Amino acid sequence: MILDPVSRIYGSLLERRARFYASGRIPSHRLPHPTVSVGNITFGGTGKTPLVEWLARRFRFEGRRPAILSRGYRRRSRGVVVVSEGNGPLVDPDRGGDEPVELARRLPGVLVVVGESRVDAALAADRLGADLYLLDDGYQHLSVRRDANLLLLDGRDPFGGGHLPPRGRLREPLSALARADAFVLTRIDRAEPPADVKRTLAAAGPKTPIFSARIRATGVRDENGAPVPTDALAERRILAVCGIANPGNFASSLAELELTPEETLVFRDHQRYAESELDRIRRAAESNGCSWVVTTEKDAVKLWERLPLPVVAVRLSVEFVEPSFFPFVASRVTPAGAGQETG
Repeated sequence: MILDPVSRIYGSLLERRARFYASGRIPSHRLPHPTVSVGNITFGGTGKTPLVEWLARRFRFEGRRPAILSRGYRRRSRGVVVVSEGNGPLVDPDRGGDEPVELARRLPGVLVVVGESRVDAALAADRLGADLYLLDDGYQHLSVRRDANLLLLDGRDPFGGGHLPPRGRLREPLSALARADAFVLTRIDRAEPPADVKRTLAAAGPKTPIFSARIRATGVRDENGAPVPTDALAERRILAVCGIANPGNFASSLAELELTPEETLVFRDHQRYAESELDRIRRAAESNGCSWVVTTEKDAVKLWERLPLPVVAVRLSVEFVEPSFFPFVASRVTPAGAGQETG
């Protein structure tokens, strides 16, 4: 098969970069506390944010003080920004990023820090009392070492069509699978992944465990986090709005909740919603006679208090098929205070 020249060059550069980090020719850094990375190798949603939230809650339940470290994609700020010290958002999505602010709203007792440098973000979190780090979207952030490297793969299309852009949705060549400490197939409703997927993963990591996770829509919430009965909402005219990488996932969540919007407006991933976009939403709601707007949680933090209609967000949850998943992750996390060196 002849590869697109752009894809071939792009893939070669990415593989060289990974080799340089693995060999130590480009240094990576050990953070002050145990580190769990959650990431993917495809463009498009694989459920990273729900899983990061799930892990944060579990580690918090175990008595740890986790800090979520994120780049804060498409934020307008620069440098390290403390989004939450554990008591809700301290900044808006423009400064902190939509997903970090979303997590800060939902995770009391969990630190959320963004920064281009995860090392600098980790040091800021350390000063605030963190004893464990969760790297959100950290698979390609090779400058930071991790104790558990979790690779999420969408069970419906785990390898993004098998090609790098422009032909496919891979962020890295499939050789990157070998870096994973565990594969997590998300959005899957079967206990066993398809045979061809298992063969590809087994070839990349013969001893790497494979876990399966279901991502469920569990209801809708208002701005205060209060549940809104879906049966009552289903009787209203609703407008659906989303700005995510895979709008099909949002449509599936609405169908799961038996919600049928009059119209669905799709914006670019991490849409900031300027006045022109807000006006488009208002006009669509008016023309369809809609009295409610339903959206994703990361869009909701940018739409609440900016529209004349009530805005509710679909709440997602993660359910693992294998109960051994969290014990596996916990076993990879070294005791707090271990591994202090940098290099």
